Formats: sequence, structure tokens, C-alpha cells
Amino acid sequence: MLKSIRILDILVIVAIVASFSIILYSYEEAEKNLKEILLKNQIELQYGTNKAIKMSIESDLNLLIHEMHDITQYYQTNPYLINEQSKTITRQIEEINRIIPTKMFFETDKEFKIIYNINENKNSLIGLDLSNQTYVQEIKQTMKPSFSSGTIDLNESFQITLAYPIIDKNNNLQGIMGITFDPSQFFSRHGNISDINSDYLVIIDNDARFIAAPENPIIDVVGKKFYDDDVQQFLRHDPNTIRFFEDMMNGNAAKYSITKTELGETISTGIPVKVDEKTEYFAVIVTNTKSIYSDAESALQTNRLVLISLAVALVIGIILFAFSRDKLSKKEAEIIQIKKDLEITEYKSKSDKLAAIGELAARIAHDLRNPLSVIKVTSEILQMQNKDLSEKEKETFEKQKNAIDRMSHQIAEVLDFVRSKPVTKQPIEFSKMITSVLSNILVPKHVKIIKPDKDLILKCDPAQIEVVIANLLRNAIDAVENDGIISIKLSEDQNYHIISIEDTGPGIPEENLQKIFEPLFTTKQKGTGLGLASCKNIVEQHDGTIIAENNPTAFTIKLPKDN
Repeated sequence: MLKSIRILDILVIVAIVASFSIILYSYEEAEKNLKEILLKNQIELQYGTNKAIKMSIESDLNLLIHEMHDITQYYQTNPYLINEQSKTITRQIEEINRIIPTKMFFETDKEFKIIYNINENKNSLIGLDLSNQTYVQEIKQTMKPSFSSGTIDLNESFQITLAYPIIDKNNNLQGIMGITFDPSQFFSRHGNISDINSDYLVIIDNDARFIAAPENPIIDVVGKKFYDDDVQQFLRHDPNTIRFFEDMMNGNAAKYSITKTELGETISTGIPVKVDEKTEYFAVIVTNTKSIYSDAESALQTNRLVLISLAVALVIGIILFAFSRDKLSKKEAEIIQIKKDLEITEYKSKSDKLAAIGELAARIAHDLRNPLSVIKVTSEILQMQNKDLSEKEKETFEKQKNAIDRMSHQIAEVLDFVRSKPVTKQPIEFSKMITSVLSNILVPKHVKIIKPDKDLILKCDPAQIEVVIANLLRNAIDAVENDGIISIKLSEDQNYHIISIEDTGPGIPEENLQKIFEPLFTTKQKGTGLGLASCKNIVEQHDGTIIAENNPTAFTIKLPKDN
């Protein structure tokens, strides 16, 4: 009898160990598969975003070239007007500054010595010889605009130079005009180069030098080259990363690289940035794999707890209720599979939608911004050249300006949604923000806007929250048709500042109320479907909320107080 009991004990122990081992193995396989799928989806999403950022950067670089072309054309027509008093030159430099604040504007003679310059420090560089600069040598060979690699200026700060050739009617090179600008400022318009704890953008020039990247607690890579010893030490001399980098620099397929750095494991995707078919820079997006798995970690933690509970239940179940083991195992497998399927479906849906938006944004930026700029500049020149315009002609120019402004707003709306911008909070009075917003939007005469009679000091990113308020006000103006009223209200509770924008329009159809914040959803023929989605993203990045209600139509924003 005792022997039989011992044999039974052994069989029970073997059954417990075997069953638990099978469940543990199944769980580990499920977790491994889930992480592989998340990793694959992240690579596809990241590469799609990379392509969108590349096209956005190329669009801005081409726009800079276009503005420099206009300045050189104006100079060749009116060479005596290139001076600080020239309103046209000042306006054109201001147009460039809207794309990127310039550090210096300069002009050289045919010997490539500076004969005129404007810079942020107001230092005169007249007579400085630029003939040995790489971009000058390139222009002498190609007679085309040239972007420099990253260089150190006279103030020992990093800069990029765009040089444009001055060519006379006999096709002779008479000198160059150029601008210099901070690469970090420029590329921060297209991606995150400030926060290393989330997806961030790295820009590399043709000399394999890092010219824009977030600050790193271990190594500051800006100004260093990829093959420098300290950079390679940080990358642990990883052969896959070196191969990825060399393939990218050589123009070959270099879709991604997984690297274990001193800050953890990362995924990098890279793509060349080209202007006029010439590679100027390389845009690389880097993501820490911890952020990829963080969304699934809570589900995995729950599964681990379930697994532990199941092990305890399994011991009792085998001894007392052997028949329940199969049922529990099947239920556990179903729970794991359901959670995995839900997470993968949701993640894939978001990935596809964001990739589609990224492609859309890039196409719009590339296809519309440059022609739109040409139309705007041409219109301004025509008005300058024709001072005695009739009222009808002035009205036509005004309509053209309004149409250009609307298209520019829609392009900005798309790019605001796609570009990843870090939130920089600072205290600001709401009254100053609303004054700034109203000065930049067109309010029809029949629409009355009632501003709040009180003021609050918000802790937010003023530029981003102004985008949200401007978007909501434009929507309200579109909604109210005749003698409409828009009311802006402020309030607060213990934890939040509350901004409410109400209008007397017809309201939002109930079937659309739950969809209006979804990307690409719109009921307007001229809408992009990204305005409210962009508003929601910005507010949520501030750890706030935004909701829409009817009776009356109102959008309510809640921003956390800085406690």
C-alpha cells in the first residue's frame, strides 16, 4: 500500500512538473512571437515614417534653393539694391527665416571674397576668402547650388551653408550668394532631435559626421564622425550597425539595424536625403526597443501572474481535480491568444494609418509647397510692379492671397499632425495666446467672438496650444453661417485649467460625434481630416483631454495645472 502511494506521489509530481513545463514553454513561445510581431510592425512603421521625413526635408531644402534663386535673380536685375535698406531683399530673407532662422546671409565677388554680409552677431566679414571651401569648388564645377557638410563657424558653433551661384547672361560665374543656418534648428522641424527617451531623429552628412542628434548622457555625437573611436565604443563596434551604415552611405538598400548600445537595444532605419538627384544628407530614425514592448508589458505581466496562479491551481487540481487541468490550460491558451490578437490588430491598424498619413503629408508638402511659394512670390512682384491697380484688380489679388493662405494652412495642418514635436512647457497668460491666435486668422464681419472676461496662467507649450485653439476657432467660424457667435470661456478646478469654445452653429451629427478626432475623418470638401486629430494629439501630449459636445456645440480642453 505504501509503495503504491509513493508511486502515485511520483506520478503526481511528474505530472505537475511536466504540465507546468509545457504551459511555461507555451507561454514563453507566445511572448516571443508577440515581441517578434511588434518588432516587425515597428520596423515597417518606422521605415514608412522615415520616407515621409526624408520627403519633407527634401521639400524644405528645395524651398530654400527656390528662395535663393529668387534673390539672385533679383540681384542680377537690380544689383544696386542688395543692401540692408532693400525691402525686397529683407522680405525674401524673412521668407527664408520662416523655413529656418539664418545665421548669416552673404554675397561674394568673382574671386569668392565676401563683399556683403548680414549676420546675427552683426560682425563684418567683408574680404573673407571662401575660395577654398568645398561648396565653392563644387559650384565652380557644376554651376549648381551646393549644400555644405557640417562645419564650425567663427563663433565655434555648428552650421550648414547653402551657396547659390551668380551666373551672368553669358553663363559666366560672377560669385555666389549664400546663407548659413543651425542644422539642429532646421532638422528639429522634421523630427525629434531633443528627447533620447523616445523615437528620435539623427542626421549625418556626406563626411559621415553627425550634424543633428539628441543630447546623450554618455556621448555627444554632434560634430563627431561615425568611425571615431568614442562613437564606435558607444556602438560596441557592432558589425551589423557598421554594415547598415556603409550600405546606407553607398546608396544601397539599408532598411534597418538592431544595435545594443550602452543605453540599451535600439532599432535604426536610415534613408538618403537628396536634392536634384544628389545625396546631401542621411536621415536616421532610432527607437529604443523598450518603448516598443512597453505597451504590451502590462498584458505580459498579467499573463505571468495568471501563470503563477495557474501553477498553484495545477498542483491542487492534479491531486484533487485531475479532470480540470485540460480545461484550465485551454482557457489560458485562449486568453493569451485573444490578448495577442487584439494587441497585434490594434498596433497594425495604427501603424497602417500613421504610415498612410506620413505618405500623404510628404506628397502634399512636396507637390504643393514649392508651386504655392512661386505663385505667392509672383503675385507680390506683380503688385509691386503695378502700383495703380483698379479696385477689381486689388480684389482679385486679395482673393488669390486668401486662397494661398488657405492652402498653406491645410499643408501646415497635415505636417503638424505628422511631425513629432517635443512639448516645451512654460507659463503664459491665456489672454496673450488668444490675442496672438486672433491676429493670424480671418474673422468674417458677421461673426462675433466673445473673449473671456477673466485670465489664467497656463503651463503649456504656447506654440502648440495656439495651433489647437486656432484650429477650433476656424472650425467654429465655418460652422456659424450668418450672425454667428463664438464664445471662449475659461474656468478651473483643483487639478485642471479648462478652456471651452462654444458656437451657435447647427451642431455635430450624433453619428459623427465619436469619430471627429480620428485621423482622415472629415465632413468638409476642403478639409484634410487631420485638424482635430492633431488637436487631440497635442492636448494628450500635455497630459490633458479634449471632448466635443452638442447643445450648444462646444469643444472643451482640460490642461493639467503645474502642481
